Amino acid sequence: MTADNIGRFFLRETSLEIMLSKQSDQAKGLPQPPVGPEPKDDKKRIPLIGPRDISVGEISLREAIENRRSIREYSAEYLSFQDLSWLLWSTQGIQKITGEGNSRKVYRTVPSAGGRHPLDMHMAISRVEGLEPGLYTYLPVSHELQAENTCMDFAEKIAVLCRNQMFIEKAAAIFFWIGDEYRFMWRHMERGYRFVFEDGGHSCQNLYLACENIGCGCCAIGYFDEKGLSSLLGIDGEKLFPVYAACVGKKQKK
Repeated sequence: MTADNIGRFFLRETSLEIMLSKQSDQAKGLPQPPVGPEPKDDKKRIPLIGPRDISVGEISLREAIENRRSIREYSAEYLSFQDLSWLLWSTQGIQKITGEGNSRKVYRTVPSAGGRHPLDMHMAISRVEGLEPGLYTYLPVSHELQAENTCMDFAEKIAVLCRNQMFIEKAAAIFFWIGDEYRFMWRHMERGYRFVFEDGGHSCQNLYLACENIGCGCCAIGYFDEKGLSSLLGIDGEKLFPVYAACVGKKQKK
């Protein structure tokens, strides 16, 4: 294997034929990993608006799909706290959890291979009503935000880490999908690396469509310094690693 053929090597070694010859931790009866990030006792937690209490504009699915575009210019308007609650629930919200132990099933607002839902949502907030600028983590089980670092607005640093795509620093919020390695390895083993990126695509498309209900524009970002971004977000870049990103802001008035 060389750098020139590493992609083909990965596809071959994670083929279904090879994976079926191995035994996953699920097959061994080992316990499921947690549903999402564990709350930290030393961090502030902020309850979000419940999904049934959120009121957003009514548009048809066809209209949302036809209007969906990558938007890179934003107004200086703040997102409301309700806007943020809507976007987080639409992209990673939990609808219900059934069963216990290894029979537990999690139903979210987005699909996931084998129902593993290995993505955590981290955010850099710049302009959201009622929130200090800084870094946050979404806790989907309790539908809360966890404040990680509110010492500054990180948007400019993030724009630089995204290969100097400086339009990012004008966004109201930047979303990061973080892959939890063991949450997919438990069932899928190394083949799960294929699925975690697919899951990011499913979730990001929901973000695009949900933005249409609240007058926001969205732009997906796949070009970033993984090591630098991991360091900024306080993750190790291996067991937890960045999969995808997107920035969101209110559309400019025409």
